[in-house]
Amino acid sequence: MTGQDVDTVRAGTERWFRQQGLPMFIAEYSVTKDVLTRVAPFMALIVFVELFQVFGDRWEGPAQAIALIAGLAAMVGIVVLTNLVRRRPPLSLPVEVAWPEVALYIAVPVVPTIIGADGDPVTAVIGTTVVNVVLLGLAYLTVRWGLVSMLRWSVRQMVGQILGVSRLALKSLPLILLFSAFVFLNAEMWQVANDLTAVALGGVAVLIVGIGAAFVAGAVRRMSDDLSGFGDWDEVSELCVGTPMDGRVRSEAAGASAPTVALSRREQTNTTVRLFVALSTQILLVAVVTTAFYVVFGVLTVRESTLLQWTTVGELDAGRDWLLRLPVAGSEYLFSRQLLVVSTVIGLVSGLQFTVQVITDREFRATFVDETTADLRRALAVRTAYLSRVAD
Repeated sequence: MTGQDVDTVRAGTERWFRQQGLPMFIAEYSVTKDVLTRVAPFMALIVFVELFQVFGDRWEGPAQAIALIAGLAAMVGIVVLTNLVRRRPPLSLPVEVAWPEVALYIAVPVVPTIIGADGDPVTAVIGTTVVNVVLLGLAYLTVRWGLVSMLRWSVRQMVGQILGVSRLALKSLPLILLFSAFVFLNAEMWQVANDLTAVALGGVAVLIVGIGAAFVAGAVRRMSDDLSGFGDWDEVSELCVGTPMDGRVRSEAAGASAPTVALSRREQTNTTVRLFVALSTQILLVAVVTTAFYVVFGVLTVRESTLLQWTTVGELDAGRDWLLRLPVAGSEYLFSRQLLVVSTVIGLVSGLQFTVQVITDREFRATFVDETTADLRRALAVRTAYLSRVAD
């Protein structure tokens, strides 16, 4: 390939890595050139929005317009001065964002804050600065780890899992429902649900999700270690079909052993997060389907008299218990807070049960994980070809 072809393939492959939620696979991935430059438009939008802080109670009538013009002029002046110091055209956008631009993002909104503050300006400046630093940190993490692309990818995975829900139902839900049906029809469970506050329910959810996340995190780390090795270049070439590296594997490497390029710590983390999101999507789907099933099942089967008997209360409070009565064909169906709590807890426990099955049962792992790991293995093959052909 010519130098221009190499640059074109490299740019396409790196864009593909970002779309896959694997930006850490990019060679020489730079914070200043690859991360902060993508954060810059968001930073500029925040600065623009905060310009309108000049419209406070401190100024009225024409004075507000003057304050706005003064604030805008001061902000533009600071930008121009920074560009001149950095030896760039006065109103140019930065090609590389480093600490001066970051300091500018934090400092510029201070101007309209001071101009428009109708109270203690020091407090207002501190508040604005803290908010901007937090927003910058969140944007930095989102772009650095490709979280938006990863979210888009996980949504596609979720849609695919929903379209294939019949396979999921045949393999996992019967065992889960068989176990959980006994819990659902247990009076003690409804008594616990009746006494469970929103805070307590949140604590239960955090506990169960935390245990499941720990299981998944340990499993995906082992999986990612097993996926990065390839037998020969022919295998790499086959896996690269349909990607920017399709047909780009070195011709002289055909049939030769492919080198094993160890994952760096950040690449390993990116791979682990990607697998974690994929498995968590499947687990979430199981938990949601189970919860929805028991909500519908409870509305159809649990009458108010039964609910009163199970919860040992004299009557239901329409405010506390969120009662929704559905009269259908002469019968009254009841949706209540207790039903939602019981169904949610069962859904969470079912998700944890599914997590253990996926991690420990080979058949379950083959059914639910192989497609996800195959997708990641293809990305690792693209990385191997990319590092060999483009990034050398």
